[in-house]
Amino acid sequence: MPLNFNFERENRTITVEAKEILEKKIDAAIAKYPTGMKPYHLEEIMSCSKSQVYEFLNNYDIPGAKKLPSLGWRIPRETFLAWWFGEEVVHKTKDKLKKSQVRY
Repeated sequence: MPLNFNFERENRTITVEAKEILEKKIDAAIAKYPTGMKPYHLEEIMSCSKSQVYEFLNNYDIPGAKKLPSLGWRIPRETFLAWWFGEEVVHKTKDKLKKSQVRY
């Protein structure tokens, strides 16, 4: 049982670190981008081409994105950033968690 306790404690520590990293990344991006982001903002954040961004938008892969008549696509900043950076932090946290597990 002590092994499970240590793992759980380690897991909580990693979760706290992930949350702090996520908050810092989102706060930095919020200062840089408008509330209603446009596709070219996503190109910059995602480091991908214009056609890839529109493919994601047209396939409804970007959470909260809406195509408004006569305005085009608008993406809510906080929703997108939480999703985008959340995916990144989740993957890094899972990798860190795998590395920290004891193997016999």
